[in-house]
Amino acid sequence: MVRIVDSELDQEDLPSPLPMSEQEEWSDVVPIPQDDGRHPVCPIAYKDDYREMTDYFRAIMAAGEVSQRAFDLAGRVIDANAAHYTAWVYRKKLLLDLGLDISSELDWVSRISERHIKNYQLWHHRGALLELLLDPKGIADKTQDERMQIPAIRRELQFVGEVIDKDSKNFHAWSHRQFVVRLYGIWDQEMAYVETQINQDVRNNSAWNQRYFVLTANQPADVFVLTDDVADKEIAYVMDKIKLAPNNESPWSYIVGLLMRHAPNMLYERLLPSINALAAADEYALAVSSTPFFWSALVDIYEEQAKALAGAEQQQAEVMAFASEACESLATKYDPIRAKYWEYRKQTLKTASAC
Repeated sequence: MVRIVDSELDQEDLPSPLPMSEQEEWSDVVPIPQDDGRHPVCPIAYKDDYREMTDYFRAIMAAGEVSQRAFDLAGRVIDANAAHYTAWVYRKKLLLDLGLDISSELDWVSRISERHIKNYQLWHHRGALLELLLDPKGIADKTQDERMQIPAIRRELQFVGEVIDKDSKNFHAWSHRQFVVRLYGIWDQEMAYVETQINQDVRNNSAWNQRYFVLTANQPADVFVLTDDVADKEIAYVMDKIKLAPNNESPWSYIVGLLMRHAPNMLYERLLPSINALAAADEYALAVSSTPFFWSALVDIYEEQAKALAGAEQQQAEVMAFASEACESLATKYDPIRAKYWEYRKQTLKTASAC
């Protein structure tokens, strides 16, 4: 069995159409072939141009060469195979050793990202370049508004924003955006960006995840406190979005997860009355009461409430009964495709109440 690797290069990045072995520039280098061992189980069918290029790249790495041609060759290897993490590491080393312009390197990454937009190494390299270009310690005394005027930050947010506009679920782009926001402490503007994204697509679970990040990650996890005011604001915000699309899992998961982790009591004190009121409203009753996410939220809320009622056996039993009824409704009517799961959840409720 052989695997085929597509290693076609962008012609504008090639210094010559000739094989490297015929180029005067590389006449002083003895290429080092890849050593797959005596009996490779699954040899890769590299194209000839890629095989030759990596053989020469292997040689200049072995020699520890620091030169512009080595830097350019690393870029060609990367563009042919963006997952070649060794080439990324060596290119960064050469960038620093040669004292090359970091902004130009970011421009290069932007160009090749059109072909490798979901490559882990590309985004990691980009983040490292940004930190080299603009040390966060150097802007620590600036306000968030002042930081937003810094060209390097504006350019980076614009770049990642354009990527998200093309693919709103691009995990790498959202992760990089979180890196930039956290690195430079630009939290305020990010919430406005998140709200824009959710308004454009209320089902964009990546944007909901980013909302959670912005709300909770600007403080250390061990000191973050979700105040009643903020919790009430988030509940109201979520209720408005649920009205737009009751059968959209994202806002349900967001608010239940947020409160369960940071303010469990708010689940049954504030959220429960809100979703029950929505389910009882004539305009939304049918849509809300028929979505499995409403019933799933009830299970989580009642289970959390039962924990808080430890010692009040009768009240706890009543709440557990509500949770069990919600599990039964999900298993038999609203989410039968996951009936086994809801039966399991129902059984765990019984076990918990017996403890």
